[in-house]
Amino acid sequence: MRVTNYSFTERFYLLYKVGRFAFSAGLLVLLFSLSSLGSSIVDSFSLAVLAVYSLVSLLLFALSKKPHFYEFLLDELFLFLLVVKGAFSYAFFSIFLLFPVFFSVIFLGAPYSYLTLLFAFTLQFFYFIVLYGGLSYEGVIQLFLNALALLFMLLAAQKLRVRFEAQELYIRSLEVEREEAQLYKRLYEISADLAHELKNPLASIRGAVELLREGKNSPKLVDIIYRETKRLDSIIKDFLNLARPSTGEVARLSLKSTLEGLISSVGHMGKEVSVKGEEVFVESDPKLLSSALDNLLRNALQWARRRVEITVLKEDGWAVIHFDDDGPGVPPSERNRVFEPFYSRRSEGSGLGLSIVKKFAIDSGGYVSVGDSPLGGARFTLKLPLRRSGEGSDSRG
Repeated sequence: MRVTNYSFTERFYLLYKVGRFAFSAGLLVLLFSLSSLGSSIVDSFSLAVLAVYSLVSLLLFALSKKPHFYEFLLDELFLFLLVVKGAFSYAFFSIFLLFPVFFSVIFLGAPYSYLTLLFAFTLQFFYFIVLYGGLSYEGVIQLFLNALALLFMLLAAQKLRVRFEAQELYIRSLEVEREEAQLYKRLYEISADLAHELKNPLASIRGAVELLREGKNSPKLVDIIYRETKRLDSIIKDFLNLARPSTGEVARLSLKSTLEGLISSVGHMGKEVSVKGEEVFVESDPKLLSSALDNLLRNALQWARRRVEITVLKEDGWAVIHFDDDGPGVPPSERNRVFEPFYSRRSEGSGLGLSIVKKFAIDSGGYVSVGDSPLGGARFTLKLPLRRSGEGSDSRG
């Protein structure tokens, strides 16, 4: 399961993009205001450079989804172009250069962060060459100290990156442990539900057998044993179908022919059943497909008042089968739960049929959902890829 929270890289990158745009736009407004007041320290070159930088910052903020090496080089270059024209002092330039170096380590790591550091040092060197024609003794000292500050910033950022990565690994391990705990909890719940489902018919059988042992022979007791044994057999078969992995057998099957065969086998249960739509073929495991469609058909027949309509369609590489009934429908609050194992809205149901459908849909790379039917009841929709590219794949054919 993907962690929905942003990683530290994503959070810091968003912060960096916002800071870059806020800095460039704010400085542009400030210089433009000074220029409009007739200040001599602002020239048209600085305004043009800053306007371009603000536009680039806006585009990167809107379009860039992950950090790139060229962004930090552009930041350093724009800062250099601004300082050589006196938009701000060399001291501020030295401070501002710390940010691209720091964030390049956080986002990119080695070797790109070292190249960013080297480029920042090179620009500082060219600052003295362009403005003063060379390096004086004081310039060498200043350049050395600033280079040392950049190096310390790089080392501090590397240490911080290691800590963040360790923190992320720890968070991921907690997420894995939580998922495993939820999985085991659900397994325990399924085991308890299975024991409960088996306990009731076994209790009925035991009671009937005890009466028979006491000499109370009765056809009703035999019927109870037969009915409850049959129920046990059905629960066990459904549970095995739910747990059984795919055999890997794949054949090209007609959905309409499969459905018509199932209707003939299951019967109409006193309801009006119709199959309409296109002749659609899918590549699937014949037994598993038949089991899934059989469960959807039985579910619709059991809840329908008078009518069940099955529609087969082909949509953009998908086979779509709608099962509509005119029954009471499924309340929105229960639509996520109906596919859970042993969840049943009928006292005589095992609650495994729709879980088998859900498992088949996932293994086939498809989907199953429930909503409102045009007939007034429930609509169960099974979507399957027309062709399978692999187990559990999402093939769109």
